[in-house]
Amino acid sequence: MSAWKFALVAAFATFGSWGVAEAEGPASPTEAAAILSGTDGSEPAFDQGAMARTAAPVVREETAASPSRPTWTGGASTSDQGELQTDFGLQWQSMGMGVGQMVLPSSVRYGVTSRLELRWGLPAHMTQSGGGTASLEGVSDQNLSALYRFHEQGSRMPALAFDYGVKIPSANPAKGFGTGYTDHQLVFVASRDLGRAHLDFNVVGTVAGEPYGHDGAAQCGLALSLAVTSRFTWVLDSYGGPQPGTADRYGAALSGGTWALRPWLVVDAAYTRAYTAGAPRQQFTVGITHAMKPGFGSAFKSARVARLLGR
Repeated sequence: MSAWKFALVAAFATFGSWGVAEAEGPASPTEAAAILSGTDGSEPAFDQGAMARTAAPVVREETAASPSRPTWTGGASTSDQGELQTDFGLQWQSMGMGVGQMVLPSSVRYGVTSRLELRWGLPAHMTQSGGGTASLEGVSDQNLSALYRFHEQGSRMPALAFDYGVKIPSANPAKGFGTGYTDHQLVFVASRDLGRAHLDFNVVGTVAGEPYGHDGAAQCGLALSLAVTSRFTWVLDSYGGPQPGTADRYGAALSGGTWALRPWLVVDAAYTRAYTAGAPRQQFTVGITHAMKPGFGSAFKSARVARLLGR
């Protein structure tokens, strides 16, 4: 409990003391088990930094991608109501001793209301090779989560949200791709716009399944996003903390960026380096996020549940 209290105090001290004007316009943390194992010129310009990573809510006339990639630390923003966002990526991780791991992650996010978003992290194809060992191939675990923003950004307070997720074991523990047990995660999220810059702060509490019960740990992350141009956003992230099932701590720093090819299509790339012992020592990622409105979100527009959840 002391880690949670410290992190909550740090969040409000960091974000609540900045008296910033309320924005006019509008990322799911990586699981601990994965850490230890996972235009043409005629088109008008648009501000990808303002639409992709902002704390304030927005109702967009045009479908626009708001990527949760490539950072570990997520934000309080959600997909627009009725909007479906998909992302696909490639990760290469150095696991030490000459062993490399390739992962092809993908996920689907859907905006139920303007404040509530559901996400499904699909099983990712994984391969591991090198170091004089036999090659391994399989899939990762999958996860389901729901993010709810319960407080909008104001002149002093940041946007605040909770995210609850459950890891569903689908990986093969014998290959070292998963634990074989169900994990639960509760994430506290605080997000703040500062002009063209944006900050996200997370406290991630993990309850990991084990052979004889459960083990818990809390990690923290702080990410900075800066809209360098109308299309390019630079991101910097630092995260880590104790890991379930081990006395070791893990910490890493990430630097990368996102580039909007179209308002509804964004690519990303990043490099991550661990500054503690443990695997992965370094990681390269590239990916793409696509947004669309399939049309089946209109069923929520007049529903009482939508009004209750912040439509």
